[in-house]
Amino acid sequence: MPLPPQDPSAAAALLALIGGSGDDEEDERVLERLARSAAAVPGVDAASCSIVAPPGGASCSAASDVVAEQLERVQQELSEGPCRDAARTHRALNDIPMVHPQSRVRWPAFTQHALDAGITAVTALPISHRGHFTGCLDLYHQHRSLCPSDAQWGQLLAQAAAIGLAHRTELRNVRTHREQLQTALSSRVVIEQAKGILAERLDCTVDDAFDLLRRHARAHRMKLSDLSREVITHPHWDTPFARP
Repeated sequence: MPLPPQDPSAAAALLALIGGSGDDEEDERVLERLARSAAAVPGVDAASCSIVAPPGGASCSAASDVVAEQLERVQQELSEGPCRDAARTHRALNDIPMVHPQSRVRWPAFTQHALDAGITAVTALPISHRGHFTGCLDLYHQHRSLCPSDAQWGQLLAQAAAIGLAHRTELRNVRTHREQLQTALSSRVVIEQAKGILAERLDCTVDDAFDLLRRHARAHRMKLSDLSREVITHPHWDTPFARP
């Protein structure tokens, strides 16, 4: 997306969102900064955002103030509103007037809550990166008060947040994979040590020692690494493989 015409406050909000990012920052903190940054865009009265929860996972959302928090909660609890529709279609909804009859038909409860809060229009923007939809950003404002260039700043904020969230997900996956590899390596080292100890203790080959370990672990439903650690740390008479 090309940069919209320069707007100091919107540009500052974008820099604040990007600059505050940290590799260890939780997703909730990213959304909180996104909501605050989006509320600083000219023409926006308040903002809220949410990310799509994975199957069986908990939803995650944030809001710039009490009004935005209430409107976000209404959308989540009733599963209706511009943000819900944008999340389903992965498409932006721009400057949707709440006073329009169609809004009252599509989102009756949400529309009434928005009007009661003094919000006459909503712009819902997808939070997505490289075709992967993450969530949605809601801009609450007055009808026709949000010009196209300011709406573009909102979309840039949503995209910056999407990149940050994607980076954190990738980083968590890398760390999990690294921990799994480290655990597997540590287990292998323990097993190799136990094989050597048993081979010397029982005067057998290393392969025979490994076969003894494996058969005993299976028969007693033990992890091979736990049994191997027992062989290494316990006296030989306190293990299933006492010295003859």
